[in-house]
Amino acid sequence: MGMFGLSVGDISLTRNEDTWSQTIRDTVLVSAYPLAAWMVSAWWRLLYEPLPPKGTKPSANWRMAHELTAANQGFIWPRVVLASDTELMQIWSTTSNTADQQSVRYINSLNQSFPISLLDFEQKARDFIESVLSRLNATGVAETPLANLWEEVQEELSDSYSSQYRRCEAELGFDPDEASENLVTDALDLAEKIGKETFSEIAPAYSKYISEAQPLSETIAELTQELGLYGKPEISIENSVLQELPKVPWQQANKLASSLRDAIDIGDDPVVNDKLYDLLGLQKSEYEAWNPPSRQAISIAVPSKQTGFKFHPRKRHPIARRFELARFIGDYLFYSSHGKSWLASTDLRTSRQKYQRAFAAEFLCPLSSLQSYLADDYSESAIEDAAEYFSVSQQTIESILENNGLINSSQSTSNLETCLPY
Repeated sequence: MGMFGLSVGDISLTRNEDTWSQTIRDTVLVSAYPLAAWMVSAWWRLLYEPLPPKGTKPSANWRMAHELTAANQGFIWPRVVLASDTELMQIWSTTSNTADQQSVRYINSLNQSFPISLLDFEQKARDFIESVLSRLNATGVAETPLANLWEEVQEELSDSYSSQYRRCEAELGFDPDEASENLVTDALDLAEKIGKETFSEIAPAYSKYISEAQPLSETIAELTQELGLYGKPEISIENSVLQELPKVPWQQANKLASSLRDAIDIGDDPVVNDKLYDLLGLQKSEYEAWNPPSRQAISIAVPSKQTGFKFHPRKRHPIARRFELARFIGDYLFYSSHGKSWLASTDLRTSRQKYQRAFAAEFLCPLSSLQSYLADDYSESAIEDAAEYFSVSQQTIESILENNGLINSSQSTSNLETCLPY
């Protein structure tokens, strides 16, 4: 037992009101053991399993691995959600439910998700777990389930194959040893084929559909065996631009989108469909006649034996199709400009997908062009007109304006998640 405090930046997420003593503190009296045990048991999923797509309610199984309250054991924990986007650990928190009659009520929340480096999070988690074990050892309590489980995790971390195996399980949505060995080895073989980075984008998008009867490799094989559309991208960005990119996904996206617009010399003009086709090397007649399979979960482009790709788009609405093509362009520029890696566009909220969405928004509708068109008029009708002019969705316009502090939206669509993510 001890006084436990959790903070992000200068905000204490454990600031609470003790309803019995009517006092407010930044720490709370709990047992550290259940929290450390929860962190160790959820280790791989915390680090490598992303949020489900927007509009999808996470399963109870997902929430048990990502919500701090799952530590439970009779203690009242703050309402904190942790989810990786492959580069950052995103942290959300809300106040306690006032309807709950509990002895401790947490009173601080985050207005938006708080991102920290995944490596920093991992180190903080390690330090906490090991401090708990150190305290147990100092009091003569050594052989605990926590100590044994942490030793197992340490051994897995020190072995590259074991680490990849556990990460693969997590990306498929399974706890350690919950999936059969056949299912995981099938997925590992697929990761070798399509590239580990692309696998990390695709696997979570299919996690709820994976089973012994339908392993992931079979699902992807069915998709790639469809006819598809051949394209040879004709896109070039100077290496100096790629080497000087910032670390934040949407800043990377904005710089690359701006550089590409300069390279193709379109100024402030909207991007016409023919230009999108040309950049990806797609045939206009083939693309406009394309009818994707119903409810396709992802959009991918597979490197062909020749130079180029076989594209498998999934969007049907004209505006959504433009945005999808722009996402492919952004993905190609950053992840596969040499044509070796698969391109993958999903509804997930990973760093790569955030980058794609930000690139598509800035490429199709640059902030400077949008501001010039709106001329400080941010009314609903002006935003509707801008969406039509740039041939993007109204949501895209609102997102650009909100991300740059030009409007406040009642329902956030910004790059930073607000409150809780679901």
